[in-house]
Amino acid sequence: MKRILSICLAMAMVCCFFVNITAKAVTFTPSFDINSSAGLLINLDTDEVIYQKNSDTQYMPGALVQIMEAVVVLENCKNLSMRITADEALYDNFRNSEYADDLRYAEIKNHDILTVEELLYALMLTSSCEAAVLLANQFGNGSISNFVQMMNDKAAELGCTQTTFTNVTGEYSTGQKTTANDLALITKYALSLGRFETIACAASFRPTSPNPERHEDDWVWTHSNLMTQETSTNYMENVHGIKTANLSMQGRNIITKASRDGNNFLVILLAAPFEDGEGNLQYYHMDDAKALFEWVFEHFSFRTLLSDSTELGQVTVNNSEGANYVLVKPDKAFGTLWYDQADETSIVREINLRENVSAPVKKGDVLGTVTLKFSGEEIAKVDLVATTGVELSKFKYYAALVKHFPKTPWLTRAILFSILFGAIYIALCIYAHIQYLQRKKAAPIHLRPNSSSARKEARKVDEAERKEPPYHAMKKK
Repeated sequence: MKRILSICLAMAMVCCFFVNITAKAVTFTPSFDINSSAGLLINLDTDEVIYQKNSDTQYMPGALVQIMEAVVVLENCKNLSMRITADEALYDNFRNSEYADDLRYAEIKNHDILTVEELLYALMLTSSCEAAVLLANQFGNGSISNFVQMMNDKAAELGCTQTTFTNVTGEYSTGQKTTANDLALITKYALSLGRFETIACAASFRPTSPNPERHEDDWVWTHSNLMTQETSTNYMENVHGIKTANLSMQGRNIITKASRDGNNFLVILLAAPFEDGEGNLQYYHMDDAKALFEWVFEHFSFRTLLSDSTELGQVTVNNSEGANYVLVKPDKAFGTLWYDQADETSIVREINLRENVSAPVKKGDVLGTVTLKFSGEEIAKVDLVATTGVELSKFKYYAALVKHFPKTPWLTRAILFSILFGAIYIALCIYAHIQYLQRKKAAPIHLRPNSSSARKEARKVDEAERKEPPYHAMKKK
């Protein structure tokens, strides 16, 4: 129930933000290039893409698949305090892996008892293959392959069109592919679940479930994202973990988050090389993440690119009382993160206003749109609305009706119907006359009113009636 409420609240917030405004991403290019094969930098507050490189190209995600595993577990677990007993029989799923060097462990031994939440910490901080199979088995109803299908179903539900999962450990598999854009959809959804961020962004975690055979003080899991570790040369302030992954056949992957001055950003980097040209081990994925975060923090700030008080034109209004036009302005102000090296004066405003507008017009009626473009890319499309109301002039309205009536289709239709019904009436008259003539011609001669015998017969009747005495005279006799 809480999950449903949180999703509804998130959707409501998104709808409120984008009402009457259609915004599109405008990407910018930094002065440096990244070493990773694919990259994506997103503002989490506005869902704007700031930078992208090969973001629709498929790569193997490695242990990044465990972000989706955590999502499925969180959505299907009613109690994160539920305890799971480790069963090393399940470890056979990865023990004989051909790519064992790609797997990471949290030293979860047979019969160890941990809560679901503790296993999620092991999963997200260390990429624990033990936690991965234990959770998948538990919430896949005893079937890891069934759980993998649940992951694929969830990916499809989120709109991931280029993602396929084949395992939960992240080990090498040519069939397990995704893209930076799809991983962004998955990670943003995971962050909306609330508890996920707390777990995935922890710098370290110590399990507290009692396991007597262990020395609990030594059992600490540290996040594999060295950017969160103050003792590391890769450390960067205000960076939060989320997930890393290594694949010997492809390279290093990372998804991480950073926040500063109330702005939150997500970086996704895939297939960064392990070594430099001289064979020295490198952490290029973290170098790239740090460079992108520093770039966006230094060069981007929130700018209002369109004020809601700026009058952007006028629309002619027919049959109005008084002025025959109304001014229009943006329905909402539009602001976004803007690159300080991009000239705001180069933003083009394309205004499209309605034609043949007739009174009455209410204040706030949508009468057009303005599209903001930069370097040919659309930034936003905003509705233009009437700044004032315009009343209807009844005199102008009826005068216009009289004036335009001859040009209206109703007159043409009336004429056509009149011609049609007139033709039908004439045809019926002709038909009735023909029928009359035919009946008269077919009648016997003695019944025809114009025959001589009929005339003689009529005269005889008249004479007899004249000779017969009136009725009252006969009554006196």
